[in-house]
Parts: sequence; structure tokens; C-alpha cells
Amino acid sequence: MKACMKPENGKVEIVDVPIPEPEPGEVIVKMAMATVCGSDMHFLDEFANPMLDMAFPGCVQEQGLPMGHEGVGVVHSVGAGVTRLKEGDRVATPCMIGCGSCHECMTVDFSQCTGGGRVLFGCQAEYYRIPYADVNAGKIPEAVNDEMAILASDILSTGFGAVERAETGFGDSVAIFAQGPVGLCATAGARARGAGLIIAIDTVPERLEMSKKFGANVVINAKDKNAVQEILGLTNGEGVDVAIEAVGTQATFEQCTQSVRKGGTVSSVGIYGLTPSISMPTLAPSFLHRKVVTTLCPSGRDRMEHLVKLIDYADVDLTGLFTHKMKLDDLPKAYDLFRSKEEGVLKIAITA
Repeated sequence: MKACMKPENGKVEIVDVPIPEPEPGEVIVKMAMATVCGSDMHFLDEFANPMLDMAFPGCVQEQGLPMGHEGVGVVHSVGAGVTRLKEGDRVATPCMIGCGSCHECMTVDFSQCTGGGRVLFGCQAEYYRIPYADVNAGKIPEAVNDEMAILASDILSTGFGAVERAETGFGDSVAIFAQGPVGLCATAGARARGAGLIIAIDTVPERLEMSKKFGANVVINAKDKNAVQEILGLTNGEGVDVAIEAVGTQATFEQCTQSVRKGGTVSSVGIYGLTPSISMPTLAPSFLHRKVVTTLCPSGRDRMEHLVKLIDYADVDLTGLFTHKMKLDDLPKAYDLFRSKEEGVLKIAITA
């Protein structure tokens, strides 16, 4: 089969490898659609440091890293012990795999698994493996298409998770810093959650325009205006109830802490990559009384199936996120395009 691999830092290539066979508890999925994620760029360009393997198990591999952690497809073969799935089932899988039985899976989230879970590498291939399939693979109803179902595997869960973890309430004001795919999902999540004023911040005009479709009331181009001053002006000098950091930079995190009201919440879902630490200004009015939460994509079968139901029944339409379609053979070009942020690229649908 064809598969996208990282032979060295900063480079991907399409290689021929054997179709995998399922181990006990696993299923092999025939890929219907994959995509390129911002996290893929971190894994590709930055993650050569073995220390990062502690945060993202499996991301450092001497013989090459199978790329892709967002996938949807049809179960091709089933390993011993799998009871919930059969050949032909259509499934989406979270980007973070959990074992389902460790302390963290039971009490925190599957994304925090310490019992053998890891990033689901390898979805950018004709076939890919799902470990602990009964607790990770979510079935997809016929009414939900591949483009919508695949979003549940990562960016929809991550963006909505930022809103949920901040405990955003009805009528709350929310500022979302960065309107890439995750930020746009956070914008849609804030609107679905019942937020009031939603402010979207970015430097790419096409992304700001898309954020209006997803629920933003006000957009701020950070190239042209001071985002913090604009947000304070929109909130009578108080700041927003919730500020979401959705890209992973010191600058945007700091702006979040300066934009949130006293007693408000800063919610960070950005991936900071090789950034060893982030800091916050102590002179911001909210510094002495604020909450800061961080979130890694909430995962697990139940999460997947709930998000798919949200798409199916709650009129959450994120179709506009897919701006390009390419074939598996074209993945090196897809990575270059995604890195460049040109042509209004947001998400690239990859098919075999």
C-alpha cells in the first residue's frame, strides 16, 4: 500500500509498505479520507527532540514516522477480542488513542492515557491501524459525510474542547486568538454553546471572513489593529469572559491574558512545539484573579460519537473548512501548501 512517511525532519515522501495486519484489540481501516493538520507540521518540522516523546509518545522514530492522525474510513479487518466493530463499519478515530483502562483514561481523558495510548500516527495511508479499537473507534451514521466526520477526530473536538474547558456560559463574551482550523472550530463551538459577543482575531483576511460564517460578531485583523485595545474597547474596558489561544505562541497567549476580565478564563489549545515555556504579564488587571486551562484534544469513542451526533442533528456545518482536495500521492505538495498558508488554505481533503 501507499503511505506517507517522514524520513527526516522537514520532509515527507510516499512509500510502499505492506498492508498492516490487526493485532489483538485492533482493527485495520481502509482510509476514505485523511487531512493535514497544524500538529502535523510540528511533528514534521520540529519534533526531532527525544524529550518531546514524553508529551507525544511515538513522535520520535529513527526509522521514519508514519504521518497523519486525522482519518475516516471503513473497517477492513478485525483483530481478536474486538467486540463492537465488524468489517464494513464506517468509523472515525480520535487523534489521541487511549487504552480505556488506566487511571488517566478513567478519570481525566483518553488523550492523557498512560496505559499505552499515543498519537494515532499513520492515517495518511491507504490502510491504517487503530489500537484499542473498542474504546476509540466511533461509528459514523450514513447521513454524516466524510468531510464532517473527519473533523471530529481532532480539530472539532479540540476547538469545542477549548470552549467547554473554559466553562463558557450563555451570553458570555469570547475572544478567539487565531482563526486557523482549530480557532474556527472554537468560534463555531462558542456560538453553539450559546455565547454572546464572539470576537475573532487573525492576520489572514480569508480566515477572518470565514470566522463570520462560523459565528463571530466582530473580527480584528491583528496586522492593522492592536487586538487587546480593540477587545477592551468592545467590552467597556473590562475584557472578555473567555479568551481562547488557538495557535501556540507566546504573543497570542500573552494577549489572551491581557484581554480577559477579572475572574475570567484563559483557555489554551495551541501546540507550542519546541517553545520551552510561556509567560504572562503580571500587571494585567485580571492577573490576581483569573483561571488558566489547557486542553489536548478530548478523545475516546464516546466523544467521537457525540460530536458526530452534534453534526448530524444540531446543524453544526463546518463544510467551509475544506478549501482544497488532493490525492494521497500529492501529500508532499499538500504539506508545502499548508505550511505556506497560501491560496486561502484551511483544510485539505486527502483521498486515496
